[in-house]
Amino acid sequence: MVKLYTLADHRFDYRREVVASSIAPVNAALTAALAEKYLKEGAQILDPFCGVGTMLLERNRRVAANPMYGVDIFGEAIEKARENTRRDGSVVNYINRDFFDFTHGYLFDEIITDMPRITAQGKGEELAQLYRRFFEKALTHLKEEAVMILYTMNPELVAQGIRGRREYEIAEEFLINEKNQTKVFVLKITGNILEKHGNLV
Repeated sequence: MVKLYTLADHRFDYRREVVASSIAPVNAALTAALAEKYLKEGAQILDPFCGVGTMLLERNRRVAANPMYGVDIFGEAIEKARENTRRDGSVVNYINRDFFDFTHGYLFDEIITDMPRITAQGKGEELAQLYRRFFEKALTHLKEEAVMILYTMNPELVAQGIRGRREYEIAEEFLINEKNQTKVFVLKITGNILEKHGNLV
């Protein structure tokens, strides 16, 4: 692959606002491209850890979605997401809230997100617990036969988080970075979600 620095590249001009944990826009675009065959036009989308909005905007560029919701506990990220989204010309409903306290009036067709990561030593169990809570909470927001697209630097925690949960089925997984084992997972929500959350569907 060759990048010609003599040619101006305006592909990601919308993304001027970032925070330290922001996913690289090329990785968000790659995630949407890899999952394209699972994306539904006009789908109702939720990003529970949206950061500055990059994943939602790249997903929308690949296959148009409506409506889109982004949730993040970090207020500065939400403000920057709104600015990036304005510059992109898209419409996203951003909510500054902890995903685990988030409620909504209807269910979503899709969750797409860059999963949180903790780099400090001794925080591994904290992150594992977050993943377990995430997979439990996500079921309360998804329709039957919804999809979940996860970019993660901790693929082992995805495996642990869905182990024993019949509601989740791994449709595909893609290795993005062999050195640090970053992966993209596409999960399908099976009919078993009705057994646990039938009153919400």
